[in-house]
Amino acid sequence: MKGLLLLSSGIDSPVAGAMMIEKGVEVIALHLRMHNSEAEDKKVVDLAKKINVKHLFFASIIQAHDAYQEKCNPRYTCIFCKKTMLRVAEKLAEKEKCDFIITGENMGQVASQTLDNMAVIIPAVKMMVLQPLLSFDKNDTVKLAKKFSTYELSIQKSPGCPYLPQHPATTSTIAKLEAEEAKIEIDRLIEESLKTIKKIALNKA
Repeated sequence: MKGLLLLSSGIDSPVAGAMMIEKGVEVIALHLRMHNSEAEDKKVVDLAKKINVKHLFFASIIQAHDAYQEKCNPRYTCIFCKKTMLRVAEKLAEKEKCDFIITGENMGQVASQTLDNMAVIIPAVKMMVLQPLLSFDKNDTVKLAKKFSTYELSIQKSPGCPYLPQHPATTSTIAKLEAEEAKIEIDRLIEESLKTIKKIALNKA
């Protein structure tokens, strides 16, 4: 089995990927940039090496976010972000012949990860989405991060999300998000993000 991991520079997603690799899954990873930061890029590369992903890809969703911020309700930014990430990930996963997408969601930890919002986000793609940490307590995830030797890397300071709304919505519906996305050319913006995909050399020792 082969999965595509949505890899951030935080604690959760590297652990989710490491858990799947430990189960014998071949894992490739995609990091979606929301800002241009060499330090952030290096941190993600180091995390990918640490958990031993097969391949690492970078892409940008900055253009999609900028369009959303200009025309849409900012309260739904986090939900839009997760939907956009999954859409880009699904396209790459199909190209790379993956069986599923892997994410590091942890129920209720942030605004986009309430049950209501996840019920809106996951249907954005047809491919199976695995969430190994969904019901984990944060302390349990930290213990695993230490076990997989990713914790010290993950807690290094990173640029915060530049699009985080002041009052994020903790509930939404598919209809509400579709109404917001209708204000922008979402399909074109996804295609623009796909054009930015680059395979990153991991140079493993």
